[in-house]
Amino acid sequence: MRALALVLFLTPALAAADMDTPSRVEAVTVFRTGARVTRVAQVEVPAGDGRVLLAGLPDGLDDDSLRVAGHGTARVQTHGVTIERVTGERAAAAEARAAEARLEQLQDEDRALDDRAKAAAARVKFVESLRSTYSDERARNLAVRPVSAKEWAELVAFVDRTLAAAASDAREATVARRDLARRFEAARADVERLSAKRGLTRKRVAVEIAAEQAGHLALSVSYTVASAGWQPIWEARLASRESKVELAFHGSVWQRTGEDWKDVKLAVSTAAPARGLFVPVLETRWLDRSAPLRREVAAASAPRAVPEAVRSKASPGAEGAEGEEGEEAAGADQELVAEEAQASVEEGLLAASFTAPRRESVDGAGQARKIMLTRFSLDAELTRTAAPRLDRAAFLTAKLANGTGFPILAGTAGVYVGDQFVGRAPLPFTPAGGEVKLAFGADDRVEIDRRVLERKHDTAGLVNKDDVWSYRVRIGVKSRWAEPVKLTLLDLVPVARDATIHVDVLDGSTKPTREDPERPGVRAWDLELGPREERVVELRYRVSAPRGEVLAGLE
Repeated sequence: MRALALVLFLTPALAAADMDTPSRVEAVTVFRTGARVTRVAQVEVPAGDGRVLLAGLPDGLDDDSLRVAGHGTARVQTHGVTIERVTGERAAAAEARAAEARLEQLQDEDRALDDRAKAAAARVKFVESLRSTYSDERARNLAVRPVSAKEWAELVAFVDRTLAAAASDAREATVARRDLARRFEAARADVERLSAKRGLTRKRVAVEIAAEQAGHLALSVSYTVASAGWQPIWEARLASRESKVELAFHGSVWQRTGEDWKDVKLAVSTAAPARGLFVPVLETRWLDRSAPLRREVAAASAPRAVPEAVRSKASPGAEGAEGEEGEEAAGADQELVAEEAQASVEEGLLAASFTAPRRESVDGAGQARKIMLTRFSLDAELTRTAAPRLDRAAFLTAKLANGTGFPILAGTAGVYVGDQFVGRAPLPFTPAGGEVKLAFGADDRVEIDRRVLERKHDTAGLVNKDDVWSYRVRIGVKSRWAEPVKLTLLDLVPVARDATIHVDVLDGSTKPTREDPERPGVRAWDLELGPREERVVELRYRVSAPRGEVLAGLE
């Protein structure tokens, strides 16, 4: 066996013999946009010059990305590779023709059922007409030939049987057409899916070789395609008693190359080749005097709409109840739990690659395939966060440090408390070593009551009268937990943008733990509540402005 490194040149050479060789997709590495596909072929090479032809490659492959390697018992030199576009050749696969045939058969069955329903309706119409005509005729001729009771009974029985049979046929046809409609939609979806793979143009790769010695050659051809990609899917599961959050990392892989990746070694990579390779360069910025411009009044930009928060009523206490039931059942016969296979991880300098634990298949018409990548447990710092000015609920949050060694990619996470699903939340991009905060829904065992005890308007001043508004806010907090919990309580005092407006925080206010530097006026109290403890936070402030001024944002 001798391994050969094959260097390719796009210079065609004369070939003495063409060897049409079947190939299959062996391995695929999928990037966020695009993928690198590796095909393999086994060929017996005779001595002399020749061309190994690999047909049926997707038209969307990047010609410049094509690379060839090989090894085997044949002593081979390569002299170049040619990529040919094969036009006018419809790849009408047997499965596509069979799908079209099934669709046509279902259409014929539907027409037959429609004819059956129409025939039943025609029989009903005919019998109704016959009954009416016969009754009128016999009524006019009663004096000539009376109708016996037996004849009337036979007529009624005939009409009843005919109408019942017609109604039965109509019902059976309706039921059959309803079932047929579902099969028809499925067959049409198959045809549409397969039609995406029946492009008029494919590519063929011709590898030109010169063999000094006949033998076996294992040929590997790799290339990149743009019409593929993957996106991360996460599950975040909170184990509150252990202060842990388990993150399950899945990848949803898709591709529209027109060829199926069947039973391939599949890997996904965090690399983003489409981002480009460049180093930013800053240019000099010159300042110069310019003619004064006429000042125009700019319309104030509307505040960004904040979507209404959806309160999840899942209580973290549910996990503890389920744990108690599990302990009661511990004495029973132990059963083996199905293990979840995980991908192998390879960390590079700038990206990580996850290889699926088994071979996978991905449809070539865009149907996504979800694969399990990895699962890891992170330490969580649990707290509750409440802003009762907006919502009186205390929301359970967990702060995680990304100790996985690779970045957490942005995506949507299904959020669980124990085994209870509480909703979906966006998971931001978090580099290795960074921190991420996740919300797990409202904690109903922490009760918060905010009341405005005083809202008073006065005037003050001897010469220049000012309007003065005084506020006193009381926030009561009650924990119904039998264990200590942490709570971050948020409230605010208004902030003046005009020098004539003054805001003063009054004595009697509970001193905050900190103020938010990015949101002036927002105050935070970090409370550690003991078991079933009640606390009170008070906020008192005064706003004064020249008399008669109308203040926006006071309430």
